[in-house]
Amino acid sequence: MLRTLGIVKGALLTGKQRNFLTRRLDGKSVLEWVVRQMTDCQLLSGVVVVADEGESGDIVGELTPIDVPVCRTKAKDTIAMLQDTLEQFSTYSCLLIGCDWPFIDPTIFDRLVRAAELQTECDYSAFQFTNEIFSVGRPYGLFPEWYRSATLRKIAGKLDDPIYRNLPGTFFLDNKNKYKVELLPVPTSIDRKDMRFTFDDEDDWDNIIELHDALNLDVLDCQKISSLLDSRDQRNILKVL
Repeated sequence: MLRTLGIVKGALLTGKQRNFLTRRLDGKSVLEWVVRQMTDCQLLSGVVVVADEGESGDIVGELTPIDVPVCRTKAKDTIAMLQDTLEQFSTYSCLLIGCDWPFIDPTIFDRLVRAAELQTECDYSAFQFTNEIFSVGRPYGLFPEWYRSATLRKIAGKLDDPIYRNLPGTFFLDNKNKYKVELLPVPTSIDRKDMRFTFDDEDDWDNIIELHDALNLDVLDCQKISSLLDSRDQRNILKVL
C-alpha cells in the first residue's frame, strides 16, 4: 500500500481550464509544470493525473509526462472521481491539487502531509489564511487538500448534497465535531492580498509570463514570487498580481 498518493485533478474541468493546461512556458505545458512540482515532493509515494473519459480526457493524457500514470474516470463529481482513483491505487491517504496555478512549491505540499501524519487518524487537512479558511473544499491554485482514504470511502456513498460531493473538503469543515480536521496557517511569505492563485483571464496569463520571465526559474516557486513582490522597483515595472 502507498502511504500518500498525489492526485492532480485533470478531470471535471471547464473548457477554459483545459485550454489553460495546454499553454506553454519554456516548452512545457502548464499541466506538466504542476505534475513535475508534485513529483518533486519528498513525502508523496506516487503521483497520478485523473482525466475524464473521451476527448477532453485525451487532451489531459497527452499533456501528462509519460512516466506519470493517468487514471481515467466517468465520475460526475469530485467525490466519485476520488473514489474511482482510490479503487485503482491502494493508498493510506491522498493529496489533491487542481491545475489553476503553475507556481506551486513542493515544500508546502510536504508540510501539509507531515502535519496530517503527525495527527492520530486525521481525516482531512488543508491550509488557511490568517483571517479565513482558504481551502473551502476544493483544490485551488497553490494549495492542496489531504484526505484519509478510508474516511473518503466511508462517506462517498452517504453524501447526497451536490455541494459536498463536488467540494468534499467543505463537508469536513462543516463537520469538524465528527471528524479529525487539521488546519495549517498559510506560510506568512505568501499570506498576502497582492498574490493571486488562479488563472481567470488573459491578463492573468500575461502576468504569469511576466513573472516567469522576470524570475528566470527552472522551477516555478511561489515564495520567490513573494520576494519579487516585496521589491518595489520590480513591482512597479511588472505591475503584477
